[in-house]
This record gives sequence, C-alpha cells and structure tokens, in this order.
Amino acid sequence: MISTTPSTDSSSIIVYRSEIEREDAALSAVGENMISLGVKAARMLFIAASSLGLSLAAQTASAQDNGAVHLGVQTCGASTCHGAIQPWQNSVVLQNEYTVWSTHDAHSGAYKALLSDRAKRMAARLGIDAAHESGTCLQCHTDNVAEDRRGSNFDITAGVGCESCHGGAENWLGTHVSGLSDRPTLVSLGMYPTDNPVKRAELCLGCHQANPDRIVSHRLMSAGHPRLSFELDTFSVNQPAHVRIDDDYRQRKPVTDGANLWAIGQAIAAQKQLLALAKSMRGRNHLFPELTFFECGSCHHSYTNAKWGPQPGVGLGPGEPQLYDANLVMLRAIANSRDEKLAATLRNQTRALHRATRQGATAVARAAETLAGTVDGMTQSLVQMPLRKDDLRATLATLVSREHAADYVDYSAAEQATMAAAAILESLGRSAPQQLDPLYAATESPTRYSSSGFRSALAKLRDYLK
Repeated sequence: MISTTPSTDSSSIIVYRSEIEREDAALSAVGENMISLGVKAARMLFIAASSLGLSLAAQTASAQDNGAVHLGVQTCGASTCHGAIQPWQNSVVLQNEYTVWSTHDAHSGAYKALLSDRAKRMAARLGIDAAHESGTCLQCHTDNVAEDRRGSNFDITAGVGCESCHGGAENWLGTHVSGLSDRPTLVSLGMYPTDNPVKRAELCLGCHQANPDRIVSHRLMSAGHPRLSFELDTFSVNQPAHVRIDDDYRQRKPVTDGANLWAIGQAIAAQKQLLALAKSMRGRNHLFPELTFFECGSCHHSYTNAKWGPQPGVGLGPGEPQLYDANLVMLRAIANSRDEKLAATLRNQTRALHRATRQGATAVARAAETLAGTVDGMTQSLVQMPLRKDDLRATLATLVSREHAADYVDYSAAEQATMAAAAILESLGRSAPQQLDPLYAATESPTRYSSSGFRSALAKLRDYLK
C-alpha cells in the first residue's frame, strides 16, 4: 500500500514509504484487487472454461447490465442447488459452488475489505465518510446494482457474488432450475457468457484493470489502493474451481486452453487500457494527465537505481515517463509467431503512442484509438484461429529472446512475461519449476525489481528451451 507520507530516504524520487508492502506481495483477494501476481502463482489443475463464440454484439457488456433484478446469493445457496457441502459425484455440475465461493473464494470478502483499517485510512485521506458507502468503491467490491433491481434476498454486503459474474437471475433462474434448458437459451435470457474468453476478459477487467468507464485513479493509489495487475489465465487458475471439466462439461461448452485464454486476455486488456487512455485524454481539463496510465517505475524509483535502458518498443530517452504498455509487449510476441507484418505494425503504433505523449493530449487520444483498432483486429483473429502448439513455441521463444528482453526494463512487462511463460509451458505440457522459480523471485516485488536480475533468470529458461 502506498502512503501519502514521503520517504525520508534522500536518494529517492517520488518514492513513498510502504506501510504494508509484505501484505501487498501476498494478497490475492478480490477485496484487495488481487495484486499479488508478482509472487509465484500456485497454478492449479483447473483451467478456466471458455467458448470461442463470435456472437459478441448481441451480448451484454457487463454481467450487471442485463437489466434484470438481482435475486441475491442466497437464492443459489440451497443445499439442493449450489449449496451442497461436498460435490455430488453423479451430477453434471458440482452442486457445491456456493459453498466454495462463500468459504474459499476471495470474491466473497470483497465488501468486507471496505470495512478494514486500510479502507478507513484511505477514506480519511480521500476526505470521504466511509469506503463502504462510496459508489467508487462499491462498483468493484460488491454487486452494486441500482436499488430498484435488488430482490428481497439481495444483500449488498455479500461482496462479488453469483450475479456479479453470471448476471441478474430474474429472467433465467426458472429456466436454469428446470434443468431443461441449454446454454444458448440461458445466455439469451441474460446469463452472462463467462465461458466465452472475450466476454470473460471484459468482465474481469471491468474491476481488475482500467476500462473506459471505470479506473482506479492515481489519486486512489496515492491514498493507499494497491496497484492493479491482471492476467486472465493466472487469475482464473488461482481461483478455487467451481466447475468440473469433464465430458459432460465439454458437451455443453467448449474449453479454451490456458495459453489461448492468456493471449485473448492480453488483447482485451490492451484494448481496454487504450480506450480508457483515449477517453481520459480527450476529456482532460487539468495540468497533469491521469497518471495511472503511465508505467509506475518510470517515476517511482530511487536516484541510486540507474536502471534506464533503451526499449525498442518505446523509443523514448531517459527521464521521459512512459505509458504502461506491458500487454502490448506481450501482443508483439504473439503477433511475431504468426504475422511479422502485424508485429511490425504493433511496434510502430506503440512507439507512435509513446511519442504522442510529447505532442499533446489530442495526439495521445488519436494514437491510442488507432492502436486499439489494430488490437481489436488481433483479438478477432485469436478467437477465430486459436494459437496452435507451433505458435505457442514461437511466442515463448520471442518472449525469452535477448531482443525482446530489452523491453523488460520496467517491472510490469517482466511481471506479464513471467505469467505468460507459465501459461504457455503449461499448455505445452512442459513442467519447468526450476526454470520458472527464478522468474517468480525476480518479479516478487516492484520496489526491488532488477531488470538485469530478470534477464539473468530469463536466460536460464531460454537455455532450458533450446
């Protein structure tokens, strides 16, 4: 957590004393925005289920946007519905989903985080009465639908519950309970298609990273909000599984492997970030832009840590703050595996975006929108033609290459590269804990990150892959 009290270390520039850095490094709770992705991920056997359907236009943009009444988590929690203590062995679904969520899933504690001492300190710094009464906080820490869409069993203190992700159940619950419906019917009635990787990414990123309508601002982070960091596959596998991927499941829903979930997640994250940046720049009426769109390490570093180095994907000189572009670094590696022309376009448009920050807000907005359009085309390509084994090997080879490593000067890209390597290796069926452990260690803390240390760890993985 970042304090508003400057550090007494005279060698630091814009560095703030960390009150609970160790806590930040270990957190995985949604209530704390699950920021511990620099720490080694406990990659479980569960791979998030998702479909590759393209019917995006007809689907709602958010699980909370289907216009239906939200009936509350208790509606799903009966022992004969999803509240069983143990999984049912002869059931198509586990039947204990509510129990898993309420006892093991950090989403269930998201609202409680707003009552914590940390939240109280933040509220005091921001000059608001209480975090649990602030719409800014409630929009991500609970199922914050309008009053007229809250059923009799709805409880806002339940946190991020069933309908936060699956959509208001008013119109689909009866059909769902009947057991006579299929997946397309339920989706047509307003159930959110979490099995679709694009829609899943959009849903998660609505809280875990910037989008055009909702961002965790630099002001919030300065008051103590953790930095946001997200990767779709890692977040999915680190949540307690409440599905069983078996033949019954595969008959109902296609399953996306972890590496393709990672790739689509990177594309959607980049696109949302770019559109949010463009919106912020076009509506700017302050001296400073919204600083949360910039790479934290560009400013938050010690004078004695002379870590700057030329980054091919950026093209800026030392002392020039740069925009956050970690997802774009990953996308260039993906594009390089199948379309060198697209990879060059991404590189050139990213450099143009960085240069635009020296030209003015309008130039940034235009460059961001142009790049967002390119990324959108790449998203559709990934949906229609998922990455094959050869594509994954080529992508991983690019990610660990000496040339690409030049873009890992800052922590964020290295963090994303670490999670990318884990996702791809898992999809390729290659276990490499000894080679991944040094990467996890190198990215354990943003404040202690060393680009030279990360490159050394990357070299070990590169040698393993030869």
